[in-house]
Amino acid sequence: MHHPSILKDVIRGNSSEEIRAKVRSQDVNGRGLGEEVPKFILQVKRTSPYHVNPNDKPKLNRLCYVEDSENSEIREILSSLQQDFTRRSWEWALVVVAMRRYGKLNNNNSKAIGIASSKEPLLFYLANHVDHVYATDLYDSTKDRNTPSDFPENPKKYAPFPYKEDALTALRMDATNLEFPSESFDIAFSISSIEHFGGKNHSGALRSLKEIERVLKTGGIATISTEYILNDKEHPEFFNRRTIFDDLINKLQKLQLVEPLDLRITTRTLDTAMGMYDDTADIPHPHILIRYGDLLLFLLCLFFKNNEWMIQ
Repeated sequence: MHHPSILKDVIRGNSSEEIRAKVRSQDVNGRGLGEEVPKFILQVKRTSPYHVNPNDKPKLNRLCYVEDSENSEIREILSSLQQDFTRRSWEWALVVVAMRRYGKLNNNNSKAIGIASSKEPLLFYLANHVDHVYATDLYDSTKDRNTPSDFPENPKKYAPFPYKEDALTALRMDATNLEFPSESFDIAFSISSIEHFGGKNHSGALRSLKEIERVLKTGGIATISTEYILNDKEHPEFFNRRTIFDDLINKLQKLQLVEPLDLRITTRTLDTAMGMYDDTADIPHPHILIRYGDLLLFLLCLFFKNNEWMIQ
């Protein structure tokens, strides 16, 4: 449905050359974008204009804004990560914003776990700012080019900058079955992965969140980012306004959002909407907002705190 293999390539940040090659090989680029999505964008801009000051303290539970590229804290973090502003680097930067805000960084006692974390720069950044980071993924490059098979044995090979090598351990592990004791971690994060864990009604994503809930200490902070369908279409992998609550948030016991979820999108960000196959050469922030068929896809970040007292 909607050629999910190519959607994944775009979401994961594969190069435009790779994506176009796959399009040609699968002969799928004849699918038209139609008029429904442009009409929806126009309606939102007319009826619900929304603006943010890029100098304000960033909110956490929300969609990606193009204004984030101008925020001084996010820019400073991206510089530390040696990243330009993209949809993936925005996720990593917002994780750092939250961990700073909740006192989880520069803490000799903090332990972090990345779920389906591949070889993300965030792993190496956290290794320099917490006691220890565990990177978990299948690490099977035959299934995903972004999860190199040799990463557990040689993470230094993929490090974008110097890091504390003894503070990072990579393990082959299923995201829905974390092989750690309960209450092991102060930080847990999963970036643009849970939507691909399968199952009816996003049951794979929920299993992974339940495992995060189990291994996170009381007072620990969990970050989840995923694809969100702004125009509320139904999709077996991606979330919309209904399914993000019904299939995920409302089914958690101890994990509670650190602040209300804001699903508004700024007018400036709506102006960046582009088709999956559009040429991005002259666009400063490509693929923040993906327009594909009748879907309008954004990145959504969710931040939870593990509150033991919430158990009934």
